[in-house]
Amino acid sequence: MPPIAASFLAGTSYLEVNGQAFPLASCTPPDIVWDVIETPSSPQARRLGPPHAGTLTIRFSPPSMPPLSKWVEELAGEQVNQHDLVVLQTDQDGKVRDSLELKGCLLIGLRFPACSATGKDAYLVEAVFMPERMAAGPVGGIVRSAAPGRVKKWVSSNFSVSVPGLPSARINQVGPIGISRKLSSERIDRHGRPEMPGARDYQPLELTVVGPDCTVWRNAALDRVARGPHDDSAEITLELRDTSLKNVLATFIIGVIGMSRFKSAASGGTEGLPTVGACFEVSSLRLKLN
Repeated sequence: MPPIAASFLAGTSYLEVNGQAFPLASCTPPDIVWDVIETPSSPQARRLGPPHAGTLTIRFSPPSMPPLSKWVEELAGEQVNQHDLVVLQTDQDGKVRDSLELKGCLLIGLRFPACSATGKDAYLVEAVFMPERMAAGPVGGIVRSAAPGRVKKWVSSNFSVSVPGLPSARINQVGPIGISRKLSSERIDRHGRPEMPGARDYQPLELTVVGPDCTVWRNAALDRVARGPHDDSAEITLELRDTSLKNVLATFIIGVIGMSRFKSAASGGTEGLPTVGACFEVSSLRLKLN
């Protein structure tokens, strides 16, 4: 296989899914790895084992990647699907100058960026796939993007949060939302790779509150301390909005089992206001795109 990593460092990249090409903000193609195997009969002797692919990491704007909602459903629902993907690199005229075919890919991670009321960053999602095999693909054709024509970019500062039973208007930061699929070591194939992925794992959800609501949140945490072990299952809603803050672009429904950590108020926070942080353990995730 010819070298591939360097060819994807510049230009326009696309991910082809089911024959449709969607633009990427960035792409890190898989490494090719040969394991080093120790020979039991001679500790000093080593040899190279069979090659295998590393992980494909892509970043993209949600409006340009319609398969995203299906990926969330797949990963959060513990579905195990294999995807045949193609990473395409084009010149400024849309002509393919490099392509990489990735067969039997397992989706093993999705990461949604943090939201901050003072941030200006574009809202870019990261997806990680593990391919079963890969090969160089054909070049020379013209890529026609399947993404919607004119869409507004999402910005990480335009959001609204709702937490049942607690004031939410002064939540000014929401930590990253992450979901990954652990690789089980119980079933190993002849190449030393997991045959099937393990259970999913959610990144805890961190919320930052500023201003007078801090006291209410602290008292709620103290009430949980007084109650001891508790079950506070609930659904936290995160809405991503356009620049007018009137139109909802997407909605996350985040199931939580309760507050697992609380950071007490401190002075010197945002604009000198008191600030507290609350962390919730996530149990489920749904995404609705408008």
